[in-house]
Amino acid sequence: MTRAVRRLTPADLPAVVDLMADDGGYAERVSGHRAGRDEAVGVLTASPPGVDASAKCVLGSFDGHVLTGVVDVIRDWPDPGVAHIGLLLTADSRQRQGLGRALHDAVVEQVRGWDEATTLRLGIVDANREHAEPFWRALGYRPTGETRAYASGEVRSVTRIWTCPLPRPGAYCSG
Repeated sequence: MTRAVRRLTPADLPAVVDLMADDGGYAERVSGHRAGRDEAVGVLTASPPGVDASAKCVLGSFDGHVLTGVVDVIRDWPDPGVAHIGLLLTADSRQRQGLGRALHDAVVEQVRGWDEATTLRLGIVDANREHAEPFWRALGYRPTGETRAYASGEVRSVTRIWTCPLPRPGAYCSG
């Protein structure tokens, strides 16, 4: 099958629901329950308070017609020039196949088209830190020292903010 990355639309909701059912326990770690339709809708539509929906870009990685990964990025949030990655999730059954890196590459390409963008930013929830931190560190992201209280469902944790400068073409973040 051929891997392709494209922008997701509301018509992709069933595929996002299916992907989130194969999330390797991510939703349980960060919310205390399995993801369902409401969480999938949130992936496609939720933005931080006060952020216009047009600032959100959701990309999906497909093998044929099967959604194997998703990433969302918010333009100019929380500050101008910052592109915040809200979620990067690949199907557990497709781990270690380069999908996460391919989705990150797609985000970088998208963000390079935003003239003002200089920094990529994300938050790692401590409840998911063991799973997420090695991936982001390998791409060159580094913790800023900034933290935020985190609460979702039954989970109370801390989110740690990580950033990297927007890499030049063909490169990853420099740490």
